[in-house]
This record gives sequence, C-alpha cells and structure tokens, in this order.
Amino acid sequence: MKLSEKIRILRKARGLSQEEFGYSLSEATDGVSRQTISDWENGKFEPKLDNIRDIAKVLGVSFDVLLDESIDLNDAQTLQSVLHNVASDLKKTINTKIRYDICQYRLEKKDYIKLSIRIAILAIVLISIMLVSVGLWLSITPLYIGGAIFGGLSFIVMPTAIIGLISFIKAYKMPYGIKVGEINNTHLIIQTYQKASNVIYLPIEKIKSVSVADDTALRHGDVIISLLGREQPIRLLNVAFPHRLVEFYTQLLQINESDDLIKII
Repeated sequence: MKLSEKIRILRKARGLSQEEFGYSLSEATDGVSRQTISDWENGKFEPKLDNIRDIAKVLGVSFDVLLDESIDLNDAQTLQSVLHNVASDLKKTINTKIRYDICQYRLEKKDYIKLSIRIAILAIVLISIMLVSVGLWLSITPLYIGGAIFGGLSFIVMPTAIIGLISFIKAYKMPYGIKVGEINNTHLIIQTYQKASNVIYLPIEKIKSVSVADDTALRHGDVIISLLGREQPIRLLNVAFPHRLVEFYTQLLQINESDDLIKII
C-alpha cells in the first residue's frame, strides 16, 4: 500500500481533519498547511524523511508502518492492530500513577421501561392475591375466580420479573458500563468504536477545559473537552458520574502544578 493512502486512512482513523493534522505536525516542523496534507494524501508528492518521522509520531504508529508497502491498512484487523500499537516513545511519556477511569453509564431508557413492566407484573400479582382473599372472605365467586386467573397468569412471569428487578437494583448501585478511556497525570486517553476501533492519546497540556453539558444529570451525561488549536470540542457521550470526572481533572491540575506530591484524591 502506498504511503499517501496510509496517511489518509490513519489520519481519519485518529479523528483528525487535514487542518488539525497539519497543526499537530507544525509543532515539530516549520509548518504544514492543509494543502500540503492534501497533496501528500493525493500522491502529488511524498513527504520528506523528517516529515515521515513526525507523521508517525503524530499518528501514533511506528516508522515502519508507513514505509512498509506490504502492510495493507484496508484490512480491518491490520488497521486495528496498528492503531492499538502504542509507539515506544509515547509509552515513556504516559504517567498513570494517578488516574481516573472513564466509563459509560450502564443503564439506558429501555432498562427503565423494563423496570416499569416488572413493577406492573408484581403489582398485578399483589392485586390478584387481594382479590382472591377478598373473594373468599366475602364469598364472591366472580371476584375469587378473576383474581385467581390474573394471579395464575402473573405467577408464570413473576420469577423473571423478580430476577430482572434485582439485576436493575445492582446496576443502579454500580452503573459503570464499559470503560471508554482514562485521564491520568499526563494524558487523556479515549477509546473510540466507530468506523475503526481506535485509541486517542491527548496530552493534558493540550486540554483547554473539561466541563459537563448543560443537560447533564448527576449520575450520567455528556462531558465536553475543549482542546487548544481545535475549534470543535470532543464530546464524550453518556458518561457515568460526569461531575466526578470534571472534579478529578480540576484536582489533577492542582497536583501537577504543586511541588507537594503527597496528595490523595
């Protein structure tokens, strides 16, 4: 596979526009314009050797991945392997002594709908028991028979409803779903699962602010991450306890700026 194709595929997989990619490269070079990136990707001319090293660093891949023509990034498994292979120089810069795992909120709207159905089933069982009891006590046959029929039907699904209710309570107490990233001393690491499974490493110093969205609830909601040099912010969807993430980031900045390393978050 040609170098031009690899640059285009990896740039898009990392979620970078041509302008953002050029901005990231310009920190290590004299400046790379969007037009230059476009020319590279269209194969009009190839980047110089020094540029290729910088490209590999920004895209988080090894130098060999870009130059080895036998590596085909159109293959989904190959691309995923390349994206998850953290370069050795990046590994040296990541400090995870203090970190906070970012998880999606476990419960969804459908879970609350199922909860309502289960509660309704249990309520029908209780009402049926009351109808049978009252029917027997007052010797009202229709009341007794009606309660027995409804109760019998409800009893069939009652065990499933009880198990589901217990599962919901457990999930509500610990609503942490899949881990989508972490924030530590040096980086914000985000795992994406869109067109290609990917891991994005954002240095802390590149983050301008971390805040919750306007409609965010206490237990779940979106987190807005604004970056230096990027007009559009990153939005992490449906994060569990988003305010805790913002609080952790604020305290982490204080620790990084302080000489006193003995602090507990």
